[in-house]
This record gives sequence, structure tokens and C-alpha cells, in this order.
Amino acid sequence: MSAELALGCMNFGKRTDRPTSLRIIAAALEAGVTHLDTANMYADGESERIVGEALRGCRDTVTVASKVGFGRVRGRAEGLAREAVLAACDQSLARLGIDSIDLYYLHVPDAATPLESTLDGLGVLLAAGKIKAWGVSNFASWQILELMGLADRAGLPRPAVAQQLYNVLVRQLDIEYFAFAARHPIRTTVFNALAGGVLSGAHRLDVLPKSGTRFDRNPLYQRRYWQAPLFAAVDSLTAVAAEQGLSMIELAYAFLFGRPGVDSVLVGPATEAHLNAALAARSVVLSEGTLRAIDEVGRSLAGTDARYAR
Repeated sequence: MSAELALGCMNFGKRTDRPTSLRIIAAALEAGVTHLDTANMYADGESERIVGEALRGCRDTVTVASKVGFGRVRGRAEGLAREAVLAACDQSLARLGIDSIDLYYLHVPDAATPLESTLDGLGVLLAAGKIKAWGVSNFASWQILELMGLADRAGLPRPAVAQQLYNVLVRQLDIEYFAFAARHPIRTTVFNALAGGVLSGAHRLDVLPKSGTRFDRNPLYQRRYWQAPLFAAVDSLTAVAAEQGLSMIELAYAFLFGRPGVDSVLVGPATEAHLNAALAARSVVLSEGTLRAIDEVGRSLAGTDARYAR
């Protein structure tokens, strides 16, 4: 069964202006997309406001996810302490203009805060109906398992979804995460489908990152993807795609939509053309030969790719 397409809204309000963002959301909903994913720190909250505007009149048919813990409050890391979780949720609800968030993610681990404090905050939100379910993002398998155990002991529901870094270049989830998620059932949504744009063919290693892209003055993305082995792999994968009559973008998305263990693919378009490319790839089926060739390229990258957890 093919993975679902979820609309990632990170670009909205920053890289993509409000009118274009609203058009992209409308086009996605028209195409049958039913899940929108945002976060309190995307464009300093503007992404949530745009999503909230788009939801008017269709809230009953769309589910919404937001996140807490990766932003900054008064110059300091927001974190996942009880009070931070409660305050951030109220602020997100206000920006979204809704009374309940369908899925509320812990955006990144917070080593400085006891997990019990975080779960206490989530328990309050669940009891009040302000969130319907919770999930994790950028968490390692062992961290998720620890949260599951603590949630069980606290009488709280377990995390429903894990949002993880995964694409045709960065495949650390294959090592042990997918086996974990099957053994301790949790849905998996993957992000960075196009490796920040490297898989779109928009970048070259010997040319400085283009202004306005994910790599422009962004050390995190530069460390993650701006590496000679990854660019060499893109060249190899482009040739693999061409042998099946596909573009690199089609291959990258099709790989994820058909990947066992992937329940949902987060697509974060900056333009309507980006969205249309992802929508079209849902019907692409990669041949066994293409999948073997992709795996061969993947083996050449083993040990050089970015960690999926933080």
C-alpha cells in the first residue's frame, strides 16, 4: 500500500509568501491531501497563521499537526518542560484559530528536561482536549521506547507518530528504526524527501548555495547534505532514474511512497510546481531493477549520511 502524502508547511510565510502558500494548500486539498503539518517556530508562527486561514470552512475534513520544543523564547531554547509545552500549545491554537490540534509533536529531544515533565504537560493538554494525539520528531528509537514506557506508567496514550529524516540519500532508518517501529507499533512520517533540494538538481557542489534556498546561510543543512559523496550519489541516481524514464524528483518521491515502513511522506513545496511534482509521483512504481540500483548507491554512502535523530 502506498504511503500517504502530507503537506509540510515549513516554507509558508518565509520562503513562500502568503498568497502563494494559500494557493498551494488549496491545490493540495483539491488533490485529496487531508493532513497539514506545521510548527510553532516555522516563520516565527506565520506558517500556523496561514494554515489557520486555509482551514476556514474545511476543518472537519483536514487534520492538523504542529510542534513544540525547537523554537526560542526570549533568546533561550524553548525546550519541552511542562509549562513550555502548555504555553506553546495555547499560542499555536490561537494562531491556527482552532480549539484542538489533531497531532502535537515534540519537535526535538530536550536533554535538559525530565521526560516526566514533558509528559505531564501533554497529559494536561490531552485531558483538556487541546490536542487529540501526540508524536515525536527527530527522536532515536531508544528515546521513543523510553517515552512509551513512561507514558504507559503515567496512564497516557503512547506517541502515535514519529516524524523522521529519510530519503533516497539518507537511509539510517533502514539500520534499526523500521524494525523497531514494527515491533513497537508507531506510524512513521518521513521528511526531507528531496534532501533539502539536492535531489531536485537545483544545486552543484562547486557553486555556492542559491539565495533563498535551504542551504543559504543554513549550517545545519550544509552539514547534512553539502558533501562530495552525496552529490556523486545524486549523479548516479539521476542515471538510474533516466533508465526507467523518470526524473530525479520522480524517483526520489516514488522511492518513499512505495517504501515499506513509511506511512506518510511529508512534502514541503515552496511553489505549486513543487507540489504537482510530488502529486504526480504517487502513481509511479519503481521496477525491481531500479530498486536494486538505488540500494547499490545507498551502500556506497553507508556511514557518511546524516543521523536521523538529534
